[in-house]
Amino acid sequence: MGTVIVVIIVVVLVCVVGFAVALAGRGRRRAKEALGLSPVLAKDVPREWAGAHSPEARMHRRLASAAKSLSGQPMGDAVEIEKRVAVEQQILQLDEQLVAAATVPGPRKVELLAELEPLVAAVESSVADSASGRVELDHLKQTQAELDAGEPDK
Repeated sequence: MGTVIVVIIVVVLVCVVGFAVALAGRGRRRAKEALGLSPVLAKDVPREWAGAHSPEARMHRRLASAAKSLSGQPMGDAVEIEKRVAVEQQILQLDEQLVAAATVPGPRKVELLAELEPLVAAVESSVADSASGRVELDHLKQTQAELDAGEPDK
C-alpha cells in the first residue's frame, strides 16, 4: 500500500512539473509575440517597444504585424516566393534601421524616423497587395532602392 502512495505522489509531482514547464514556455512565446520577434524582424529590439507609444515602437509593431500577415499567406509559385522573400528582407532591413535610429539622439532621430515611416507604409502596402495577389516586383525594387539609399547612421 505504501508503494502505491509513493507512485501516486511521484506521478502527481511529474504532472505538476510538466504543467509548470508548459506554462513557462507559453509565457515565453507570448512575450516574444508581444515584442513581435520573428525570423523576419530585428533581433535586438528593445523590450519596451512591446507597449510603448513612441514612433519607432509603433512602426516596429506595424512591421511585426506585416510580417505575421505575410507568414500567414500561402507560399505560391517561384515568382510569389521571390516576392515574399523580397518583402521579408525589406521588413528586416526596416526593423534594423528602426533599432539603429532609436539610438540616435536629438532632432536627427526625428528626421530618420520621418524618413522610415513612408517605407514602413510601402512595405505594409506590399504585404496587403501580396495577400490579394497584386504585388509588382517593380514596386518592391523601388522600395528596396529607397531602403538602400536611406540607411540611417549607426
